[in-house]
This record gives sequence, structure tokens and C-alpha cells, in this order.
Amino acid sequence: MMRRFNHNRWMKWIVLASMVMGISGCNTLASSVTELEGGYLCGVNQSAGAKVVTGASIKHADSARIGGKAVRVESDEIDPRRFRVVRVDMGEQPSGGYGLKLLSEQLEISADTARVVVEWRKPDPGMAQMQVLTYPCLHLKLEIGDYTRLEIIDQEGVVRHALDLN
Repeated sequence: MMRRFNHNRWMKWIVLASMVMGISGCNTLASSVTELEGGYLCGVNQSAGAKVVTGASIKHADSARIGGKAVRVESDEIDPRRFRVVRVDMGEQPSGGYGLKLLSEQLEISADTARVVVEWRKPDPGMAQMQVLTYPCLHLKLEIGDYTRLEIIDQEGVVRHALDLN
């Protein structure tokens, strides 16, 4: 069976790799970032955005979550003196083919701004999808570092959300 070469897909990865290499060229420091969990329904009428969350708000979100596992907030891995949890919300989407996925395991830090690359997934045109409103989200565990601002960047290099951490 012969596979068709998808130029658009390869170009997106080339742009992403170039962006990451460009950002890392001016870094002063890199810290770790981990995807805790995501889901398709992380609340109802949840608008797009990013925010720092606590264990209590994560537990509340998990009570409504489908399409993902509960986030382990009691874990020793989430020491609030070393890490913060940031929730990235995609906002209301018209079907089940949308989602978020962490693409970089390091925060790229320049000056006082940390950047993390997250894939904004959309359903492929013509693919069958469940027709229901979804509210995709992603919880990220970020190592606290020498930065006061966080930018969530998509796979094409677009800043989707910016968050002041003061």
C-alpha cells in the first residue's frame, strides 16, 4: 500500500521545530513542564483561556470530566513550593474531535516569560465526530522558575493565551 506524502503536515512540523530552536537560542534557562491530564468536558460553558489552579479547583473540574482521567492532586509530585498547575482551556467546541496535547517538555524561558508549546487539535475534514458541545482542557504541571509570565503557543507558533503569574 502506498502512502500519500502530506506536505502540509511536514511543513507544520518544520515550522514548529524552527520555532522551538529559535526560542531556545535566546533562552536564559529551561524548566520542566508535564501534562497531568486533559479531557473533552472540563466544565460547562468554560471559556478559552489559561489560569493557575489549586487542588480544590482541579477536583471540582474532575467531577464533570469525561474523556480523561482525574488529576492526582494529592500526589507528592505537586509540591506548591516547586510546581504550579496551569489549566489551559480551549473553550466551547462543536464536536468531539477537538483537543489539546503538550508538545514540549521544557518551558522555554527568555527574560521573564516562559513559553510552552501545546497542540490545538481539530477534527480532520469529513471525519465522523460525535456532535456534542465539548470544552477541552489540559492541566500542566510547571516547574516554578525565574519567570513572571507564561505564554501558551500552538503548533503553528501562535500565542493562544498569555498569563501573568504575579
